[in-house]
Amino acid sequence: MPRKKLPDRRDHITQRVRIGGKRTIYLSVDNEESPNEVFIRIRGETGGEKVACYDVIARLISLAIQEGVALEAIAERLLATRMNPAGPVDGDEHIKFCDGSLDYIGRHLLIRYCGRTELAHVRREET
Repeated sequence: MPRKKLPDRRDHITQRVRIGGKRTIYLSVDNEESPNEVFIRIRGETGGEKVACYDVIARLISLAIQEGVALEAIAERLLATRMNPAGPVDGDEHIKFCDGSLDYIGRHLLIRYCGRTELAHVRREET
């Protein structure tokens, strides 16, 4: 299967969250029911190498999606990845705690784009 060709202009939704009061993540996903592209930027207690690693993770997620790998399969591999900082999540209406940045990203993708509402701490009808 050939890689999916994306249009030159794409809309994205960006979610900004703070994890454990130490790291800010900007997670941008193209605004579609079935995402094709992910961007991740981090701020906080971090160095250039970590920033680059998150950029590579986002590129690999995007490439895998465009090559036909199911978003749910990708996001499930990120879920429950434990790393620091972990803890309370500020800025997301559905996710209030995570085991780390990758866990948050997986949880966000599963809830928002794969209908996995059982992973939300606050369900849509409660907000």
